[in-house]
Amino acid sequence: MRMFAVAGVFLPLAAAQSAVFTHIEASADHTTLESALNKVTAVKDALADANGPFTMVAPTDAAFTAALPELGIAAADAATLLDRADLGEILKYQVLSTTEKVNPLTAGDMTTVQGMTATVTVSSDATPVTKVVGSNSAGVTISSSADVGTSGNEEHAVHVCTDRILLPKPVYQVASEATDLFSTLVAALDTAGLEDVKTGLGLQNGGALHTVFAPTNDAFTAYLTARGIDSDTLLADGELANIVKYHILAGKVMAADVATGEQATLYGDAGKLSLVKDGSTVTVDGVTVGSEVLAGNGVIHQIPSVLMPNVVEVAKGSSDFSRLVEAVVAADLATTLTGAGPFTVFAPTNAAFDAYLTKVSKTMDELKADKDALAALLKYHVVPSEVMLADATTSTPASVEGSTLDLVKTGDDLTVNGVAVPAATANKQAGNGVVHVIGEVLEIPAASTPTKNVVELAVDNSLANLVTALGKAPALKTLLEGESQYTLFGPTDAAFTAAAAALGEDDLAGVLGRADL
Repeated sequence: MRMFAVAGVFLPLAAAQSAVFTHIEASADHTTLESALNKVTAVKDALADANGPFTMVAPTDAAFTAALPELGIAAADAATLLDRADLGEILKYQVLSTTEKVNPLTAGDMTTVQGMTATVTVSSDATPVTKVVGSNSAGVTISSSADVGTSGNEEHAVHVCTDRILLPKPVYQVASEATDLFSTLVAALDTAGLEDVKTGLGLQNGGALHTVFAPTNDAFTAYLTARGIDSDTLLADGELANIVKYHILAGKVMAADVATGEQATLYGDAGKLSLVKDGSTVTVDGVTVGSEVLAGNGVIHQIPSVLMPNVVEVAKGSSDFSRLVEAVVAADLATTLTGAGPFTVFAPTNAAFDAYLTKVSKTMDELKADKDALAALLKYHVVPSEVMLADATTSTPASVEGSTLDLVKTGDDLTVNGVAVPAATANKQAGNGVVHVIGEVLEIPAASTPTKNVVELAVDNSLANLVTALGKAPALKTLLEGESQYTLFGPTDAAFTAAAAALGEDDLAGVLGRADL
């Protein structure tokens, strides 16, 4: 078996599958391309004569070496080029999708087997210079061309380039050029907190493939309007990085290949998108996916809404809420809090939970053992409406548990039951509400124990006529003075006076003297 060395890596050569591969195999200048095709056999097999004719751009070994910096690969690590996940995409981009060989190349856009277009330019010089342009606007220069094939049937064309390899535009570049659709998304990717994601969507990402569900500019405008903020505020939002990551999957998933189910995002396993395939229609978190745009290292799916993780996923996305998430799961509240909402969650940190456990002399397992009590405690941290920090007022909103919370707004500062809600960690936006971080577990206030019966309360509230009337009904008065709890609608003195005429009595004494009192 013949072997070829590529940057110190020896790869076996399979039997020639086509005239194009045979031509490349026979060239001493194309050993890297040959080894790459041997590495990605699906592309090599697709070049079989029966599938042709083919027109191929064939980068030489020198072209591959020249492209290493563009791909972020050090010369010493050249062998890693053949291990890139996007190697197949790069190889397919070298092959033009035509019904007949094209030689010479003519100016214009040409679709590649990879699916994206490459642009051919031909200069008007006395000796025309032909270039094929992909991600790099400088293009690759065609140094020579040849018709290849079996004897007497040279149905393929191979165009050699030596200056660099022809690379398809990566996701970030494709989005950047679609300013009418994705300029806001690109502006987000350009912010300081998303350098790693931006790199991951570019050429220098080690070859990783990604799928981006990309909100359009209109989608971001609607999102900004709903939140009452402008784009500058969005781009400065500390949660922006997580929001963007929630829209990106690792790997390339075309619409035709979508399977119904949950998919982890770059936000982490905590933030999973719900994908549903119904015939040719795809939805993500209930949003219908629009057209898809190919890129060299993935695919962009256009969507009309900004997707947001729910409040539970926001909590799961931070290691500082592992105690809270553990408690939510143990209390069977995850389903409730992943519902439509909206919710405002005052989220105690792990340190807050540890301090609370010490205070009540319990372990986490002991806290989880009483599921009903734990559920009540957690529900006390949730308000069934969305309260952003800027919109909060001094008030006593009812919690999901039923008891009220004591919110106090002093200037821009907010406390809940006396516990500070730090602005720096507030307003963690979710698709079904907002999460505010707090440093203490809020305790449900003890129910007040009544110290007076309703008769005594009537006396205290100057309901003299009611008290007199009860005195004329001793059995009822005794009943209301007992230990059982009652709700009494107490008529005022004026109400008793007004009742005299309605009852046909001359005065109040007539009312109080009635047999049916």
